Amino acid sequence: MVLLLGFILILPLGVSSVYGENSWNVFLNPYEGLQQDELFAPHELPISSGDTVTWINQDSVTHKITSGIAAHPDYSGEFFSTDVLSPGDSFSVSLENQGFAGYYYFCEIHPWFTGKIFFEDRPGMYKSTLDFSYDLQDSEVLSITGLVDSDLSTSSYEILIFDSKNNLIFQKIDSFEADATFDVSVDVSNSNWKHDENYVAKLVYGVPSESTSLFMTILVPKLDGELVSKSLEFCQYSESDFLFEDVLIPSWYSKSLCWFGNGLVVQKEVSDSLGFFQDLL
Repeated sequence: MVLLLGFILILPLGVSSVYGENSWNVFLNPYEGLQQDELFAPHELPISSGDTVTWINQDSVTHKITSGIAAHPDYSGEFFSTDVLSPGDSFSVSLENQGFAGYYYFCEIHPWFTGKIFFEDRPGMYKSTLDFSYDLQDSEVLSITGLVDSDLSTSSYEILIFDSKNNLIFQKIDSFEADATFDVSVDVSNSNWKHDENYVAKLVYGVPSESTSLFMTILVPKLDGELVSKSLEFCQYSESDFLFEDVLIPSWYSKSLCWFGNGLVVQKEVSDSLGFFQDLL
């Protein structure tokens, strides 16, 4: 491996690339108080050659993304550079594997924030993942566990979970245990998990970065049909408080019921909201 300015070169070269057809989003979080690796979500993104990466600015300030590393500005932007991204703006680029392991990038306006894109289908990529599995407990808690090579014990890793449309719905950065294991628990009872059944979890770790994919089928219980029908009746009241069987129903609760009826939140969220409402009575 040879580290060059802004990209990582893997030898040997000359191996034909496999072109992908996926699109991936990298979100820019509100930057106040963030650590170096927290602005870009995900911080490290595994892709296939030919995939498209889109940066979406969810921050309240302007950013500008460029390939390279800030310590060598003469080489920045050699492979890609976004427009100035005002809040809400996005920029896309398609990246092909030209023999590189991947690309570093940073924000030119806030150069201490860095990110990384790497090719998980690159030639000569090794695998140190010995176990990677999942278990769904009571349809509410997803447990992802695994084991890597002992040389990687206590080093950092990242778990990324994408839905079938490549939307990032979960991210966690942590360190392997001393015995090189990891155990991540994910709450799947919220609305992020109710519109899909098929997901892929990616375990990202190591230098140069490598990843292992785990394809998961997660069946969230179907919503109660009668409750959905009743909830939709409350939509007409969602903009103001109203009386229902001599109880004053606040607009925020009727909105919650309306959202549930339209499939925007799940039953547990409505139950939690009801519990909070009852405590107020």
